[in-house]
Formats: sequence, C-alpha cells, structure tokens
Amino acid sequence: MKTEVYDIKGMTCASCSAAVERVTRKLEGVESSQVNLATNKMTITYDEEKLGPEQIIAKVQRAGFDAEQAHEKQKEEQQEEVLEAEEAQHKIKRRLIVSIILAVPLLYLSMGHMLPFTLPLPEFLDMHHNPMNFALAQLVLTVGILICGRKFYIVGFKTLFRGHPNMDSLVAIGTGSAFIYSLVMTALIPRNPENAMNLYFESAAVVVTLVMLGKYLESRSKGKTSDAIRKLMELAPDVAVLIEDGQEREVKVEEVKTGDLLLVRPGSKVPLDGTVEQGSGSVDESMLTGESIPVEKEVGDSVIGGSMNYDGALRIRVTHTGSDTTLAKIIKLMEDAQGKKAPISKLADTVAGYFVPTVIGIALLAAVIWAIAGHSLAFVLTVFVCVLVIACPCALGL
Repeated sequence: MKTEVYDIKGMTCASCSAAVERVTRKLEGVESSQVNLATNKMTITYDEEKLGPEQIIAKVQRAGFDAEQAHEKQKEEQQEEVLEAEEAQHKIKRRLIVSIILAVPLLYLSMGHMLPFTLPLPEFLDMHHNPMNFALAQLVLTVGILICGRKFYIVGFKTLFRGHPNMDSLVAIGTGSAFIYSLVMTALIPRNPENAMNLYFESAAVVVTLVMLGKYLESRSKGKTSDAIRKLMELAPDVAVLIEDGQEREVKVEEVKTGDLLLVRPGSKVPLDGTVEQGSGSVDESMLTGESIPVEKEVGDSVIGGSMNYDGALRIRVTHTGSDTTLAKIIKLMEDAQGKKAPISKLADTVAGYFVPTVIGIALLAAVIWAIAGHSLAFVLTVFVCVLVIACPCALGL
C-alpha cells in the first residue's frame, strides 16, 4: 500500500470534499481517502499495483475539480500561496461591499412600502404610478449583485451538471429561479401592471449577499492561521553565507546542503539548523522557546534556523535542511493542526455528501404538492425557493 497527498483545487464547501472522497473511494485498489477542506488536500492510500496517480487525478477532474500531487514546497512557493489566499480574501471583501451598497437601495425600493411608517419614494419609481420603472430599477440593482456573486452560479451549475451538487448549487438554483421568475413578471407588466407586486429580485439579491458574507467570514477565519504560518516563514532568511575553500559567498538557503559550513555574522539570522564549529555569541531563540533572554552559544552547541545572532561571529556546520529543520517542522505541525478533523466533523462531512441532493428533492416535492393543491405559480415558486434558501448557509458545511 502507498500513501500520497494531493492538492485539490475548486472546492468551496463540505459537499465538495465529500464528493471527492466518494469518487476516489470507488476506484479499485483504494483503501482510504480523506479530503480536508481547510487545507485543500487529499490523503489517499492505495495499492500501487492496481492504481496510479494518473487515474486518481483523472477521476478527481471528472468530478469537476483539479488535482496534482503535493510536493515539498520552497519558501517562495509557500509565501506565494499565502499571498494568493490573502488576495482572494480581499476580492471577496470588495465584492461584498459592492453587494451591500446595492442591496440597501434595493431593499428600500422593494420593501419600503411594507414598513409601518411611510418612506419617501420618487414618483417615477413608485410601484403604482410607474410599475415598469419600479421593476427595472430593481432589475439593475439585482444584476449588479448577481455579477458580484457570479462564482456561486459558475461553480454551482458546474458541479450540478457533473452530478455532484454542492452548497453553491443550492444558492444558484434558488436565487436563479427567483430572478428568472421576476424577469418574466417584469416583461408582463405592460399587459398587467399588478405583476409589479410579484417580484422577488430582492430575495435573490439578499440571499447572494448574505452567503457572500458567510464566505468572507470563513475566509477570514482561515486567514488567521495562514497569517501565523506566513509570519513563521518570514523568520527564515533567504540567503546564507557559505564558506568553501576559505572563501565566503552568498547563496540561496535552498542551495545549502547538510554538512556545509556557514558564517553567521552579528545581527543576522541563523539560516538553518546546525552546530557551532567556531566562535561564540548570544542567540535569541524566542521564536521557539518564548524566552526573550539570549542564549550563549559556544563550540559544540546547537543553533536553530530562524533564530537571531546578536553578537559574535559564528561558523556553523549544517545538520538539517529543507523540511527537516526545526522551523519547517513547526510550520508543518501548524498545517496539520489546521487540517485535523474531529469525529463530529467527519460525521458532518459524510452527511453533507447527501445533504444537497436531498434538499433539492424536498424543494421539488414541496413545489409539486402545492401546485397540485391549486396554488398560484407565484406561491409555488416561493415555496421552492424558500426550501432551497433555508439550506443555503448550511450549518453542516461550516
């Protein structure tokens, strides 16, 4: 049996991770498959005589996601991933702000007349005097919000058509149905002005805005751990002073090998774990121990990569590089801690895999029952959208 780790891209909720687990476990030769949404990684154990990485990646791609074998990342790659996550969070924030700015006048326009006190509204936007303007103004504001939340529709319908609907599918179907129905009612206003009372533009817009708020809060929560990891990465210097044949030259830390001799000048950081071969000095190891008082280092003492050499030039013999250094192991422990699942979380992921199809089925059943009972199309659509929208935030996925 062989165990490998894969980076999975395109997952947005617990239903996505459950779908990846489900399709990979069906592969012949797979003993276990576990996907972690927080770290976007899949750990899979399989019989390498029956299965290979190509088949695993192809299976994940057919489910609508991208996959590649995880490899030991250099510092630059890790920092780039953190920066990409931060940029994605900023994008969600910008779209959320725009959506809120558009949602406020939309709610004022569509529901202001329902309040116990009267809100002033220009006559050219009044539902009774100019129903078409009333509807078109809501349409324009709603389109702006749906554009901000377009990712829900792209991902939602993509996974739905591939047979693995997720939480975005609920948002896309529910709000899309409300929007299309309202669009049809708007087109029929010239025939019957009372159709202006059967618009649900604000329902679609507000649901998308609220789900976007949930996504932003989720990304902020993940970002706190990413920020802590980024600060740890910044402790390690990018270059080291290598001593070869009595000559000193600067090289990238990635080029240093176990057994190389490095020079650590006063006021500079120790590049990698090693043992002092010559010199003495005071080294700040608070990044590991939390103790702010510098530790005296002499010949034979061990030093930790990322610690600060306050005084005295040190010549150290490198003992650990790459993922074997103390700092790299601390970062790995943090990433593992972020990725570990509690037993209740595993149960939630299992349930989430069947949650979305069940909700869609219940919504369709409820709509059919009310239609058979003789209720209007507007009422039937309201029931259908309500069932889907109630499940949109999905406490199971969070």
